[in-house]
Amino acid sequence: MSSQTLQTGASNLPCVHLCHPCGDRAEIYTHGAHVTSWQTAQQGEQLYLSRESFFAPGKAIRGGVPVIFPQFGAFGPGAKHGFARTMNWQWDEVASSACCAEFVLESSAETRNAWPFDFVARYRVELTPGALLMQLQVRNTSAQAMAFTNALHTYLASPDYRAGVLSGVAGLEFWDNGSPWEQRQQQVGDELTINDALDRVYFNAVSPLIWKDAARSLVIQAEGFSDVVVWNPGTAGAQGLSDMADDDFPNMVCVEAANVAQPTQLAPGALWCGSQRIVVQES
Repeated sequence: MSSQTLQTGASNLPCVHLCHPCGDRAEIYTHGAHVTSWQTAQQGEQLYLSRESFFAPGKAIRGGVPVIFPQFGAFGPGAKHGFARTMNWQWDEVASSACCAEFVLESSAETRNAWPFDFVARYRVELTPGALLMQLQVRNTSAQAMAFTNALHTYLASPDYRAGVLSGVAGLEFWDNGSPWEQRQQQVGDELTINDALDRVYFNAVSPLIWKDAARSLVIQAEGFSDVVVWNPGTAGAQGLSDMADDDFPNMVCVEAANVAQPTQLAPGALWCGSQRIVVQES
């Protein structure tokens, strides 16, 4: 059994603090099972968190790693990015330890009002030296099949994302938000640089990606997710966000493990599992 207790975080919301013997740390709120901080002993903070983020019931936290379920973006009839990121998850103290924490979200009258299926979602966050593992499981407890899209909406901290490079995308087909869904392009070259705003989905991105900037390199490996979303709001987009300072967008870039193009089809009683592991390397 874990010897941890729930801590009090921003706006008095409960959170769990992880600490590995190597000195790495993480913070996860029960609100959304939201990872808001991941610090390594050698490289410091690895995730971006908006200094103007809301910490309030019913509001999404801007930054860290929001859990997107059961709908990615506007790819469906429900609320944008689903309800999981704004609901209270139960911390599973028995399954947790100093280096890992597990959280559970079960269907309820509130979730069924938004999405008419029964489910149990379990989310595990684990520290190993220089690495963060996030694993999401969804079990269909309905009597009928269900379909969903989802993501681990990871905000990576960066001194200036415009000077960074994402590699591992060579030859991948992609779609840029704002263009017709049927309009696809193919990545030329293995390095993606971003000058301002970008909202892009890479399909069938199953190989490791590497984000490299002036601070360090991050190796990003996903399993169970078929797509990768790369996003930054850019100058104009940041000005339209009430929970991000206008000048703060250069300090982050999202590289998200996601299922966007093909919704996951889950039979009654079936279990889906996806994960994202991020490893820090010195630049």
